[in-house]
Amino acid sequence: MKFNVFLKTFGKRVRAVRKSKNISQEKLAELAGLHPTYISDVERGKVNASIYSCYMITNALAVPLSEFISLYKGDAEIENELAVLNGLIRQLDKKDQQLILSALRGMLSAIKKA
Repeated sequence: MKFNVFLKTFGKRVRAVRKSKNISQEKLAELAGLHPTYISDVERGKVNASIYSCYMITNALAVPLSEFISLYKGDAEIENELAVLNGLIRQLDKKDQQLILSALRGMLSAIKKA
């Protein structure tokens, strides 16, 4: 993956998760301890954020950094949506997470049989 494509993909994922949680760039900057302009630049793929800044951003969004850094070369929109869903599932309590996982396993099993 080219460098500029990676930066833009990471930024799009940050924006998608941020918006799904109804967090403004200003609020995300506050939560991450960064400047709002910097968050904007990250989301537009204009800066090469340090690994620590990336960690602070994803931590503020309550999504593991590993969910934002993927070498998978599939559809970026689907990857963003999966990251958003993962973040939402992680916010649930353990019982609800287990319920979601059980339902997903059942759906995947049904798809494989079809």
